[in-house]
Amino acid sequence: MQDARKANLSNHNPFVDVAAYLFLEDIGDKQGAAGMNNYLMSLATSLAKSMPKEEYSSWDDFLDSLQKGESIMSSFETVKCPTDYCVVTETCPFTRGWQEYTKRIGEFANIHREVAEYYNATVKPGAVDSQCIIHQTFRKAASERITVGGKRVRYAQIEAVTPNADDKRAPDEWLPILLDKAGVTETELNMTMRNNDCVWILYTE
Repeated sequence: MQDARKANLSNHNPFVDVAAYLFLEDIGDKQGAAGMNNYLMSLATSLAKSMPKEEYSSWDDFLDSLQKGESIMSSFETVKCPTDYCVVTETCPFTRGWQEYTKRIGEFANIHREVAEYYNATVKPGAVDSQCIIHQTFRKAASERITVGGKRVRYAQIEAVTPNADDKRAPDEWLPILLDKAGVTETELNMTMRNNDCVWILYTE
Protein backbone atom coordinates (compact mmCIF):
# COMPACT_ATOMS: atom_id res chain seq x y z
CA MET A 1 0.00 0.00 0.00
CA GLN A 2 2.81 2.37 0.89
CA ASP A 3 4.61 1.61 -2.37
CA ALA A 4 1.42 2.40 -4.32
CA ARG A 5 1.12 5.76 -2.58
CA LYS A 6 4.73 6.57 -3.37
CA ALA A 7 4.24 5.66 -7.03
CA ASN A 8 1.18 7.86 -7.23
CA LEU A 9 3.02 10.75 -5.59
CA SER A 10 5.89 10.51 -8.05
CA ASN A 11 3.54 10.48 -11.03
CA HIS A 12 1.39 13.36 -9.89
CA ASN A 13 2.46 15.84 -7.25
CA PRO A 14 0.25 18.95 -7.13
CA PHE A 15 2.66 20.61 -4.71
CA VAL A 16 5.43 20.53 -7.31
CA ASP A 17 3.10 21.77 -10.05
CA VAL A 18 1.88 24.77 -8.04
CA ALA A 19 5.27 25.60 -6.51
CA ALA A 20 6.85 25.79 -9.97
CA TYR A 21 4.44 28.52 -11.05
CA LEU A 22 4.86 30.43 -7.80
CA PHE A 23 8.63 30.26 -8.27
CA LEU A 24 8.26 31.79 -11.74
CA GLU A 25 6.01 34.51 -10.35
CA ASP A 26 8.69 35.36 -7.80
CA ILE A 27 11.16 35.82 -10.65
CA GLY A 28 8.63 38.02 -12.41
CA ASP A 29 8.13 40.15 -9.30
CA LYS A 30 11.87 40.69 -8.93
CA GLN A 31 13.01 40.94 -12.56
CA GLY A 32 9.89 41.89 -14.49
CA ALA A 33 8.65 40.35 -17.72
CA ALA A 34 12.01 40.71 -19.46
CA GLY A 35 13.91 38.88 -16.72
CA MET A 36 11.28 36.19 -16.48
CA ASN A 37 11.32 35.71 -20.25
CA ASN A 38 15.10 35.33 -20.27
CA TYR A 39 14.92 32.76 -17.48
CA LEU A 40 12.20 30.72 -19.21
CA MET A 41 14.04 30.67 -22.52
CA SER A 42 17.34 29.77 -20.87
CA LEU A 43 15.69 26.98 -18.91
CA ALA A 44 14.02 25.48 -21.99
CA THR A 45 17.15 25.77 -24.12
CA SER A 46 19.31 24.12 -21.46
CA LEU A 47 16.84 21.26 -21.19
CA ALA A 48 16.89 20.66 -24.93
CA LYS A 49 20.68 20.82 -25.11
CA SER A 50 20.96 18.21 -22.36
CA MET A 51 19.14 15.68 -24.53
CA PRO A 52 20.86 13.44 -27.12
CA LYS A 53 21.18 14.46 -30.74
CA GLU A 54 19.22 12.46 -33.32
CA GLU A 55 20.01 11.47 -36.88
CA TYR A 56 17.52 9.92 -39.30
CA SER A 57 18.08 8.69 -42.82
CA SER A 58 14.59 9.63 -44.03
CA TRP A 59 11.66 11.86 -43.09
CA ASP A 60 9.42 8.79 -42.71
CA ASP A 61 11.81 7.38 -40.10
CA PHE A 62 11.73 10.67 -38.22
CA LEU A 63 7.92 10.89 -38.30
CA ASP A 64 7.66 7.34 -37.03
CA SER A 65 9.94 8.13 -34.08
CA LEU A 66 8.11 11.40 -33.44
CA GLN A 67 4.65 9.82 -33.27
CA LYS A 68 5.86 6.93 -31.11
CA GLY A 69 7.24 9.38 -28.55
CA GLU A 70 10.79 8.21 -29.20
CA SER A 71 12.13 11.55 -30.48
CA ILE A 72 13.20 14.36 -28.18
CA MET A 73 10.60 16.48 -29.99
CA SER A 74 7.85 14.35 -28.45
CA SER A 75 9.50 13.57 -25.10
CA PHE A 76 7.02 15.68 -23.16
CA GLU A 77 3.89 15.58 -25.29
CA THR A 78 1.72 13.24 -27.29
CA VAL A 79 1.60 14.24 -30.95
CA LYS A 80 0.09 13.16 -34.23
CA CYS A 81 0.97 14.18 -37.79
CA PRO A 82 -2.00 14.73 -40.12
CA THR A 83 0.47 15.58 -42.91
CA ASP A 84 4.18 15.05 -43.40
CA TYR A 85 5.07 18.42 -41.89
CA CYS A 86 2.12 19.35 -39.66
CA VAL A 87 2.33 18.30 -36.01
CA VAL A 88 -0.61 18.40 -33.60
CA THR A 89 -0.35 18.32 -29.83
CA GLU A 90 -3.50 16.76 -28.45
CA THR A 91 -3.11 17.97 -24.85
CA CYS A 92 -0.54 20.53 -23.73
CA PRO A 93 1.82 18.96 -21.15
CA PHE A 94 1.32 22.04 -18.98
CA THR A 95 -2.43 21.50 -18.69
CA ARG A 96 -2.24 19.54 -15.44
CA GLY A 97 -0.03 22.15 -13.80
CA TRP A 98 -2.39 24.93 -14.87
CA GLN A 99 -5.37 22.99 -13.52
CA GLU A 100 -3.66 22.38 -10.17
CA TYR A 101 -2.70 26.05 -9.89
CA THR A 102 -6.13 27.43 -10.70
CA LYS A 103 -7.80 24.87 -8.45
CA ARG A 104 -5.71 25.84 -5.41
CA ILE A 105 -4.59 29.43 -6.04
CA GLY A 106 -7.23 30.84 -8.35
CA GLU A 107 -6.88 32.79 -11.59
CA PHE A 108 -3.48 32.66 -13.26
CA ALA A 109 -1.36 35.65 -12.19
CA ASN A 110 -1.10 38.40 -14.81
CA ILE A 111 2.68 38.07 -15.07
CA HIS A 112 2.23 34.78 -16.95
CA ARG A 113 0.43 36.68 -19.72
CA GLU A 114 2.61 39.79 -19.48
CA VAL A 115 5.75 37.77 -20.11
CA ALA A 116 4.11 36.22 -23.17
CA GLU A 117 3.35 39.69 -24.54
CA TYR A 118 7.02 40.57 -24.06
CA TYR A 119 8.09 37.37 -25.83
CA ASN A 120 5.70 37.99 -28.72
CA ALA A 121 7.03 41.53 -29.16
CA THR A 122 10.75 40.81 -28.82
CA VAL A 123 11.31 37.17 -29.85
CA LYS A 124 8.48 35.95 -32.10
CA PRO A 125 4.67 35.96 -31.94
CA GLY A 126 3.09 32.71 -30.81
CA ALA A 127 2.89 32.56 -27.00
CA VAL A 128 -0.26 32.83 -24.92
CA ASP A 129 1.40 32.69 -21.51
CA SER A 130 4.61 31.60 -19.75
CA GLN A 131 3.96 27.93 -20.48
CA CYS A 132 4.08 28.58 -24.23
CA ILE A 133 7.46 30.29 -23.92
CA ILE A 134 8.97 27.22 -22.27
CA HIS A 135 7.34 24.83 -24.69
CA GLN A 136 8.05 26.68 -27.92
CA THR A 137 11.63 27.53 -26.95
CA PHE A 138 12.25 23.88 -26.13
CA ARG A 139 10.87 22.77 -29.49
CA LYS A 140 13.10 25.18 -31.37
CA ALA A 141 16.23 24.18 -29.46
CA ALA A 142 15.37 20.48 -29.68
CA SER A 143 14.78 20.64 -33.43
CA GLU A 144 18.29 22.02 -33.85
CA ARG A 145 19.64 18.75 -32.43
CA ILE A 146 17.95 16.63 -35.12
CA THR A 147 19.06 15.95 -38.68
CA VAL A 148 17.19 14.07 -41.37
CA GLY A 149 19.15 13.00 -44.42
CA GLY A 150 21.95 15.26 -43.23
CA LYS A 151 19.69 18.33 -43.02
CA ARG A 152 18.80 20.06 -39.76
CA VAL A 153 15.15 20.04 -38.76
CA ARG A 154 13.40 23.39 -38.40
CA TYR A 155 10.38 24.28 -36.27
CA ALA A 156 7.67 26.92 -36.58
CA GLN A 157 4.58 27.61 -34.48
CA ILE A 158 1.12 27.97 -36.03
CA GLU A 159 -1.40 28.13 -33.16
CA ALA A 160 -1.78 27.38 -29.46
CA VAL A 161 -4.71 27.41 -27.06
CA THR A 162 -4.53 27.28 -23.26
CA PRO A 163 -6.79 25.31 -20.89
CA ASN A 164 -8.96 28.40 -20.33
CA ALA A 165 -9.36 28.81 -24.13
CA ASP A 166 -6.98 31.76 -24.60
CA ASP A 167 -5.67 31.47 -28.15
CA LYS A 168 -2.66 32.70 -30.12
CA ARG A 169 -2.38 32.21 -33.88
CA ALA A 170 0.50 33.12 -36.17
CA PRO A 171 0.26 36.65 -37.62
CA ASP A 172 -1.88 37.09 -40.73
CA GLU A 173 1.15 37.77 -42.90
CA TRP A 174 2.81 34.51 -41.79
CA LEU A 175 -0.21 32.23 -41.66
CA PRO A 176 -0.62 31.42 -45.39
CA ILE A 177 3.08 30.54 -45.67
CA LEU A 178 2.98 28.30 -42.61
CA LEU A 179 -0.24 26.58 -43.66
CA ASP A 180 1.19 25.93 -47.11
CA LYS A 181 4.30 24.43 -45.53
CA ALA A 182 2.11 22.33 -43.21
CA GLY A 183 -0.08 21.14 -46.06
CA VAL A 184 -3.35 22.16 -44.38
CA THR A 185 -5.98 24.77 -45.11
CA GLU A 186 -7.20 27.40 -42.68
CA THR A 187 -10.51 25.54 -42.45
CA GLU A 188 -8.65 22.36 -41.52
CA LEU A 189 -6.67 24.32 -38.93
CA ASN A 190 -9.88 25.65 -37.39
CA MET A 191 -11.32 22.15 -37.19
CA THR A 192 -8.11 20.76 -35.68
CA MET A 193 -8.02 23.40 -32.95
CA ARG A 194 -11.49 22.43 -31.76
CA ASN A 195 -10.16 19.29 -30.11
CA ASN A 196 -6.41 19.86 -29.77
CA ASP A 197 -4.13 22.30 -27.98
CA CYS A 198 -1.36 23.16 -30.41
CA VAL A 199 -0.46 23.01 -34.10
CA TRP A 200 3.09 23.46 -35.37
CA ILE A 201 5.36 22.37 -38.21
CA LEU A 202 8.65 20.58 -38.65
CA TYR A 203 10.56 20.61 -41.92
CA THR A 204 14.01 20.75 -43.50
CA GLU A 205 15.44 23.13 -46.06
